[in-house]
Amino acid sequence: MIGSLLVRGMLAGVLAGVLGFAFAWLVGEGPVDRAIAFESFVEHTVHHEPPEEALVGRPLQSSAGLATGTLIYGTALGGILALVFGATYGRLRPFAARGTAALIGALGFTAVYLAPFLKYPANPPSIGDPDTIQYRTGLYLVMIAVSVTAMVLAVMLQQRLLARRGGWNATLIAGGAYLAVIAICYLRLPPINEVPQEALPTVIDAVTDADVTFPPTVLWAFRVSSLGLQAVIWTTVALVFGVLAERQLERPRHRAVESRLAKA
Repeated sequence: MIGSLLVRGMLAGVLAGVLGFAFAWLVGEGPVDRAIAFESFVEHTVHHEPPEEALVGRPLQSSAGLATGTLIYGTALGGILALVFGATYGRLRPFAARGTAALIGALGFTAVYLAPFLKYPANPPSIGDPDTIQYRTGLYLVMIAVSVTAMVLAVMLQQRLLARRGGWNATLIAGGAYLAVIAICYLRLPPINEVPQEALPTVIDAVTDADVTFPPTVLWAFRVSSLGLQAVIWTTVALVFGVLAERQLERPRHRAVESRLAKA
């Protein structure tokens, strides 16, 4: 059964990758191009640095490269969701196949991406100090590890309290516990803000402060598109896999029951 679910999860991930590519190409490439243009302006006009030849050109990055990345990510995510579904199906009362898949998708998106994103949001090109990339990556991974662990424990707590407290109260208690852990992380983990706030010291001629300050609208658009891309992929995987899993696990059972009732 697990092997069949894994195949279905990866198929759902392929579709999610295709939709994710379409979203990223239509919504996300504009902010990326504007961020790269700003970076080129600062390097060439302000710092007088010679242009660097990119290993991969932008046309290839925004087409085949982007499609490859979203397809690989979507397929891998679909496989992981299918494995988690196989381990939890029938245990997350009172959800059936589609409900279980949707719940795993929602909780996974929150724990793996949304909670860490709100603490350490994505940045476009030209934002961030290359010397701190390992430090920033480490903090982000710590945030993901804590968020995922807290979410798993919260789900276990909700299931344990379900019989005594009822579904509503058990969910509120477990959700409150998860939010408390995330709030502590937000307060205790150091903030990171490497977005240029002031004009660069080497401004020359008629270049004004506004010209060399990273446009906040571009930063906002990039972060919104990053969040939207993840939401599209996670939602598609969860919903499509839920339908495929239901066809495998529940519809044959329903047909068998209907057949026995017809014979009776």
